[in-house]
Amino acid sequence: MKLTVLGSGAAEAIPDPYCSCDVCQTARREGGRHIRARAAALLNADMLIDLGPDIVSAASRFRLFLGNLSTVLITHGHSDHWVPQNLMWRESGFTPTPVVPLTVYGPADLVQGYEPYLERMTNIAFQAVTGGDQWSAGAYQVTAVPATHGDGKIEALLYVVDDGAHRLFYATDTSSLSEDAWDVLRPLGPFDLILLDATSGLRSGGASHHGFEKFVETRARMIEEGLFVPQKTTLVAHHFSHNGGLTHTGLVEKYEPYDVTVSYDGRVFSL
Repeated sequence: MKLTVLGSGAAEAIPDPYCSCDVCQTARREGGRHIRARAAALLNADMLIDLGPDIVSAASRFRLFLGNLSTVLITHGHSDHWVPQNLMWRESGFTPTPVVPLTVYGPADLVQGYEPYLERMTNIAFQAVTGGDQWSAGAYQVTAVPATHGDGKIEALLYVVDDGAHRLFYATDTSSLSEDAWDVLRPLGPFDLILLDATSGLRSGGASHHGFEKFVETRARMIEEGLFVPQKTTLVAHHFSHNGGLTHTGLVEKYEPYDVTVSYDGRVFSL
């Protein structure tokens, strides 16, 4: 199992083009790991998690071919995670070389308002899923887990992906997990790799995200539930806003004592 982080930032990316805070100014000045596109991840060469506004530039930036994608998992319908127009570039008028049939899985509300547009696309199917659903996608067994994200007006999901040898838990855009989420997760662990929302840094994250303190609390609960096994599981802090007040260097200093890895654009995890 190989996971490539295509983007590790929140909705406004880092640097926010309109912001002059220390995090954004450091990113402009130093570049490298301080630069964060909107969050997405590529599993092997055939599964994409989230399809946001930076997919095309990320594929170019990291020299990736996406024509073998057969599965896309969408966490929720916010525009930093779901820009269906990016699927249009698969169409023969833009891409004359073959692409494989693609299935997009995500909450039912993803297609609302996009139906006429999506109906014109070929070799793409859409499958609505909700928290607790399990299904097979190619070589993978996938489980949708309910996220805690905002006021509940849209459904948000986290995903467990099992390839038969390793288990990934991709958990961005969530505050502290609900008991329903823990009930779904408990029989699926332990995990080999966990990417966990850490959006809000020094802030609390409220009802939508983790700040540092919530992250540490969720980490402790994962150990208690047998989902995170120190020395076996790689736990990754992922999805960062500049409003959290921590540069990449600051994030590493904050999380390193907890044996937590900090994601960055282009980081590859191989299991």
